[in-house]
Amino acid sequence: MIFLIENCKIEVIGLHEFFKQWFNAEIDNTDLNFSRLSNAIHEDFMLVMPNGNTTTKKELLVQLREGYGSHKSDKLPYKLWIQNFECRLIEGNTCLVTYEEWSEIEGRQNARLSSAIFRKKEEAPNGVEWFHVHETLFPIKI
Repeated sequence: MIFLIENCKIEVIGLHEFFKQWFNAEIDNTDLNFSRLSNAIHEDFMLVMPNGNTTTKKELLVQLREGYGSHKSDKLPYKLWIQNFECRLIEGNTCLVTYEEWSEIEGRQNARLSSAIFRKKEEAPNGVEWFHVHETLFPIKI
């Protein structure tokens, strides 16, 4: 059980580090680099965005591929970090986690509370694959 929880935590942090590098163009836009993402997402993946819209794996991969370097800036780099990771439930090879995703783009902060369902998959980058994510924005006090 601890193995699965740690894999999920490493995956959440690792994928968001990939996003930071991808959107800042800190890594090359290659199929090999992008496969880190596509190999970590289940074929039936669904993302529920803060506005209630849903996105499939196929749609998400297109959006993210097109977003390469979109936050690159010579002045203020895009920042992205994870806080308050918590495992909420484990059933067999499935794990439900919550975490806060914080970002800063051009000095403006954004925060989301995310719930994610992972399934164990040995071939995935960290031994787990993303199956479902639901994001909710929460207000930032400045």
